[in-house]
Amino acid sequence: MANSKIERVLRHDGIVAVLDWFTDPAHSGDPEWVGDDRWNPIVMEAVKLRQIAQEPSVRVLVGDHAVLVSGDDKHVVGVVFIKGHPVVKSVVRMVRQLLRPRASQPSASV
Repeated sequence: MANSKIERVLRHDGIVAVLDWFTDPAHSGDPEWVGDDRWNPIVMEAVKLRQIAQEPSVRVLVGDHAVLVSGDDKHVVGVVFIKGHPVVKSVVRMVRQLLRPRASQPSASV
């Protein structure tokens, strides 16, 4: 099940899909994906391109859409959005929010 952060990002009109992936072995788990599954292989190739280019982020243009992949060696976020859509102005800010460390869970007192 996708976390609420990426579900909130996907609710914005103009965003097609979102990837949230902790690549650090300390955060074991598969990539979290919400949105149109047809974009998954393209986003994963953009993740590889970011690694090959050794850049913190890459943008790939595919027809009327853009794929933005950003992150570091521990956490990668990818967003597919419609080019020229008003949401584009907010996409970078949303990606930064997703890359922020998760708040630690409060411990239950006994």
